[in-house]
Amino acid sequence: MLPIFIGRKQPAGQLGKAGQMAKVLQRVEITLRSFYIFNSSFGQKEGEEHKKVLFYHPQDIELNTKIKDVGLSEAIITFTGTFTNEDDCKALHTQKTTQLFYQPEPGYWLVMVLNVPKELKLKDGIEVADYRGGDVSDRIYHAVLRQCYHMYRFHHGPLHDKVSAGVTGAMSAAGEDQRQQLASELQQFYERYLVNCKELQHCDIMDMLHSIQYLALDKSLFLRAHNFSMLCNTFPAIKECIMLYNEQVVCGGKLNASDLYSLHAHILAASFTDNADKYRVGAFVKDESAEELETEALPMKVYLDVEQKIQPHYLLVYRALNLTLCLFLDAKEAPPKPEFYEELHVYMGPQLTSLARDIAAEVSKLSAMGAAHESSSSLSDSSPKYLFINEQSLKHHTNMYRNAKTPQKSIPRNVMSIIADLANPIDDEGNNATATEELQVKTTNDFWVVKRRCNWRQYYVILCKSKATLLDVTQEAKRIFEQELTDDVFFDK
Repeated sequence: MLPIFIGRKQPAGQLGKAGQMAKVLQRVEITLRSFYIFNSSFGQKEGEEHKKVLFYHPQDIELNTKIKDVGLSEAIITFTGTFTNEDDCKALHTQKTTQLFYQPEPGYWLVMVLNVPKELKLKDGIEVADYRGGDVSDRIYHAVLRQCYHMYRFHHGPLHDKVSAGVTGAMSAAGEDQRQQLASELQQFYERYLVNCKELQHCDIMDMLHSIQYLALDKSLFLRAHNFSMLCNTFPAIKECIMLYNEQVVCGGKLNASDLYSLHAHILAASFTDNADKYRVGAFVKDESAEELETEALPMKVYLDVEQKIQPHYLLVYRALNLTLCLFLDAKEAPPKPEFYEELHVYMGPQLTSLARDIAAEVSKLSAMGAAHESSSSLSDSSPKYLFINEQSLKHHTNMYRNAKTPQKSIPRNVMSIIADLANPIDDEGNNATATEELQVKTTNDFWVVKRRCNWRQYYVILCKSKATLLDVTQEAKRIFEQELTDDVFFDK
């Protein structure tokens, strides 16, 4: 324990010694320790416990360790179930790890175990690890865990549809084959997904709220883009249209929020940079395994939440320059034929290419104006930051840049955790009881967080003013709200 001096200064020698004791040698960020999926109804007989484990990452762990980890998770879930009316456990914290639990479907559990950040310090010449479990936000990383499931469901459908025979007790031969097929499918999907997913230390409030950046256009360009939703009337086989420009959504359609976020993540993960000349006049993006669009080459199948029922759809991706159009067709009907692709290409290719060029010119002009404004305005660590989110459309507007390397464009980790605690994430049913709310929070490092919520919209202003009063903070937040919320489209669903 550091010495405490009351009524007199601490001696300079002891101050230097204390500084040496607290010297930080290295900081190790949050990392993934393990991720696994299990179903306790599989392998209930003694000696068949390994059948409960449907997927485990990393693979090179001994089978007995996997079984013990699943058994410990079952015990934690059962124990916590005696103290709550909820049917699931959310998180468990230990000194070195944080375990997150999610049950997306009855009986199926996803568990993510994180190594909490730690700081290696030198105390009395000895290297000591100081674990920073408080830096891990349960709500942010629980949302990351939920998205792991939603991405699988988007590509492969619900888990309970995979194993339909003998799910309890002694499994039949058909049930065991289905279980093994499900385990193989999970292995193939998640080993690729976990390698390509975002680094955990960079996850933030946008990951928790599943927010997407929309592209702001003028009225004429927006109406031209929105007219492509009329494809559903011209081609009845098309059920939904989604348009993106680079990483930003132009028209979000009527997709469920989780499906739109999964589609956005899928499009970003796909690489369109190679063979860019192919999309100068517009073309369908072919599947990697298909050399050409033929009747035998089925389009990609995805699963969407339509009226609270998961239904399969064919996903057709058409690209013109930097503009991407996603078309969804009912997979219960016959797959599209080459004539359908050709008719679509002739109909929308020239229009989409012209629209892509006009949007590129508008984006280039707006980028130049934004760069000039940013260079003229003196940003500092104490400059106000803001974040506005529309939960129904997933739109967000902010001057906080993700993974920013400069402090002028980012906020401290503890402030981000406070925003995550204040935020109102949408649950799986889309219900949220809080309609209106206003909060003001002051942090220990002199930051103020002002939150306003109205219906499906959340607004946050972050100020760094150590000597500000509540009145000062309220007036400054009001000024920013009125100054930045100038785009009426942002408030639309």
